Amino acid sequence: MADEGQDQSTAAEPAEEKKASGGLLSNPMILGGILVTMMAAEAAVLYIVLPSPSSAAAGVEDDEFAAEDDGGVRPVEAEVDNFSSTNSRAAPGSVIHLTFKLTALVAESQKTAFEQAANEDNKARVRQAVIKVARSASLEDLNDPSLTTFKRLIREEINKILRKSYIIEVVINDFKIMEQ
Repeated sequence: MADEGQDQSTAAEPAEEKKASGGLLSNPMILGGILVTMMAAEAAVLYIVLPSPSSAAAGVEDDEFAAEDDGGVRPVEAEVDNFSSTNSRAAPGSVIHLTFKLTALVAESQKTAFEQAANEDNKARVRQAVIKVARSASLEDLNDPSLTTFKRLIREEINKILRKSYIIEVVINDFKIMEQ
């Protein structure tokens, strides 16, 4: 009889070990359900916390015009001139002809002062600075679709000549390149 009690206790031990070692997480359906629930909760939190794409885009537009609202600075266009130049440094062995129309964005309150300084008082020096930048530009700068470096260099040179930071941004229209 004592032997029978020992057999029952050893038979009960493996069953208890199975229950204790695996528990609920050993069942793949329960584990999958917990995982899906956690993912849904995370998605709900992100949906509530993150802004919608339309409001995020509106925030970017608001940032662009924040300077206009805060400081009263409203950029206006001031025409500088039409330019035609050659560049032999961009492509060795050939000459590149550049033609473009240059317009500057300046603060509305400084438009008349800029036009006086750039188009009358310092017209020749401004033209010389723009042509200098055009003649020394690299082929990479000239092939950039937005002409970022080219515009920045023109803005810096004109502001340096005028000894005041009139220009907020440079706009280049009718930009044509012809290589010979």
